[in-house]
Amino acid sequence: MKNHLKNFEWFLTWCFRVHDSASAFLGKHLFAVKRAMLILAHLSLFGFFFPEARKEFGALSANILIIILFLSPLSKIFRMRLLMQLMGIRRELGILMAYLATVHGLGYLLDPEWFSVFIGPYVWTDFFAIEPRLILGLGAYLLTLPLLLTSNTLALRFLGGKHWKQLHRLVYGAFALAIFHRFFTRSESWFDVWGLIQAGALIGAYVFVRALAWKNFIPAFRECNAYIGARYAEYTLRQKTGNTKMAQ
Repeated sequence: MKNHLKNFEWFLTWCFRVHDSASAFLGKHLFAVKRAMLILAHLSLFGFFFPEARKEFGALSANILIIILFLSPLSKIFRMRLLMQLMGIRRELGILMAYLATVHGLGYLLDPEWFSVFIGPYVWTDFFAIEPRLILGLGAYLLTLPLLLTSNTLALRFLGGKHWKQLHRLVYGAFALAIFHRFFTRSESWFDVWGLIQAGALIGAYVFVRALAWKNFIPAFRECNAYIGARYAEYTLRQKTGNTKMAQ
């Protein structure tokens, strides 16, 4: 039992060190990280020249969207300095996500061969005859566009904080559509029960985390969170004491 406790304490200390190192780096280079992400977002548009990577661009875009949405409630639950800092780069993450989604979505729509098979025959006759998973993806991208176009200070000033926040709630709809699109496209058929379960589980996990951020209603989780917070306070105190002794 003592060995397990010792190993757990060692693991916590290792996590604290990684957290503090990452936090220190981000705190020192926050502006450079934001600039690098914007440069990367613009460079991702070269993905139009690599049609074989369209699917991977879409998957990466969905992963970033998941990170963006989970970041806010997790930062409220754990109150970790690194998570708070990452909240400061959500706009850049959103821009990168939207650019990747553009390469993924427009890449397919502008491909004459793909469009003539999956979209062209139905778009002017029976739009809803298009495969539902493709409609889900198109809907997710259309909801992403207003977010991309207003992810700047000028749009925020023009719309005002209240209306800007209301507009950016479209991200929840984009998230739901993108998740169902993602899991359904993994199957050969347009509808996949296992994909539906996975998508529902991920959306349910987000709803749960949001509820937990609003009110921590699980006693065991509160105790665990308090325990880790106390251990981190002790770790921080040891680090300060050790640095003071070294300075002396």
